Amino acid sequence: MSLPALKDLFARHRARATGLWRLGQEPTRTVFLEAGDIVFAASTHPLDRLTHLLVERGKITQAQLDYAMANLNPAMSIGKNLIEMGFITQRDLLDVARAQVERVVLAGIAATEDVPSFEAKDLEAATVRLPFDTAAMLLAGVLNLRDRERMLEELGPLNQVVVLEGRRHQELALPPDLTRLPGLLDGSRTLMELSRESGVEPFRLGAFILFLREMGWARLHELPPLDRRALELALDPPESTLTPALPEPPPAPQPSLFAEIHASQRPTTNLEHLSEALDQLGPEDELDDPFPPDPVSPMAAEPALSIHHEAEGSTEPPPPPPRAEASAPSRRPLVLFAILVLVGGLWAGISRVRRPSPATPAPPTKALEPAIPAGTAPLAKPVVPAPEAANPVPAKEPGPKPEPPKPAPRSAPAPRQEAATVPSKADRLQTILLGDLKRAATQGVIQRKAIQSRWTLRLEIACLGSTVQRAAELLKGQDPDLFLVPMAMRDGRTCYQVFIGSFGSEAAAKAAAKTLPPLFLTEGNRPKPFRVAQIPDRQ
Repeated sequence: MSLPALKDLFARHRARATGLWRLGQEPTRTVFLEAGDIVFAASTHPLDRLTHLLVERGKITQAQLDYAMANLNPAMSIGKNLIEMGFITQRDLLDVARAQVERVVLAGIAATEDVPSFEAKDLEAATVRLPFDTAAMLLAGVLNLRDRERMLEELGPLNQVVVLEGRRHQELALPPDLTRLPGLLDGSRTLMELSRESGVEPFRLGAFILFLREMGWARLHELPPLDRRALELALDPPESTLTPALPEPPPAPQPSLFAEIHASQRPTTNLEHLSEALDQLGPEDELDDPFPPDPVSPMAAEPALSIHHEAEGSTEPPPPPPRAEASAPSRRPLVLFAILVLVGGLWAGISRVRRPSPATPAPPTKALEPAIPAGTAPLAKPVVPAPEAANPVPAKEPGPKPEPPKPAPRSAPAPRQEAATVPSKADRLQTILLGDLKRAATQGVIQRKAIQSRWTLRLEIACLGSTVQRAAELLKGQDPDLFLVPMAMRDGRTCYQVFIGSFGSEAAAKAAAKTLPPLFLTEGNRPKPFRVAQIPDRQ
């Protein structure tokens, strides 16, 4: 197994185990698990000690640490001695204690040689319990891995596809470079394709996928091996079938010199096909003019051809032309020219008819009026009454304007039954034991308003529901007056302040604190009296 500690710690978290998880003999690292969540850690490694972390993070100097170690009060811990000497604050001690737990967990995940062991048992009441996001801590530990070879050996081949299971990953705050990945994990992309599409480095992508798999939030499936022969056949281009060459077109006959000279004398118009048709006509057909001259055409002034000229008033047809073979070639160009002239005239006439001429606007026509004789007065035009005037409507007498109706007063919303009555102690205790923290927080707000002028004791600040339930179970036999107040933390989470009792003075609250179970009186976890009106809502 390449990463035995990582797999074993994730397995304890999935199984919701409670107990001590140890790694190594001496020095050793110990992680305290409660229902699968990490609540504390301890280590005998020199670099994991609290004093080393205080100096490393700049909370104290080495000289201050040496002085504190030389003047320790044996009745108090090192952290308490440093606070009493004024070198650090309680907030500094809490931050360094959280950093110590994270360092121990990260070092345990990256271990490759030591075999972990687990002792299943309930944690002692004196065990310090710090609020952690276990999933976020485990993700940071996996992303912090540096042994590329072992991590890839644990993950498997990169041609696997990833399928998400459930929506637990949505509760996790991911680094900015990994936010696009959950939307791509639909089982259609391999790890290498995911790396290319998301722009995430393959080693970092593999670490994130390994975390999802070990958390039980995703499954990996390896694609079947490729058939190399089939792949080569698919990649090779298909053989193109050769088609026979097209036959060469026959060479065009070269015209003779006489044909070129004859063609150059023919008019180059789009009516050339008419001359070819005329070549097939006889001399009699050439005399018949199918296109009569247009009298409107401007080309009518052209001299008429002699073959169409007739004597004025003559009824006899013109004498037929001689059919001499020598005159036929000279007559055809004249007939063609006449046809072209006629066609041109027709085209000009059609264009002139179609062309819109600038029309002058006609003067407006006025209706003819009968003439009125002089000295006669003009008749008055009859007045046509308007449609409205046909049926006159009697005017209404002005009167007092009616007052607009007053809107009915809105009835005040009925107060909620929960806000009117203060829940009893037994009801609040039962709600906390059932783990319904939202309802418990609502009941706590009602209780807080009811006893604003009194004092109370804050037992702890808990971010996990199991920790709140644990406190309620320890006080279950004493009929405690418990209530919760939400508190917004600096990191954006919402935790719960656990309060007990309602006292008339601060002295009475401190006297009641001495009767609590020993767990609430340990170092760093002592109850603190608060005036109810001054309970903080933010860290």
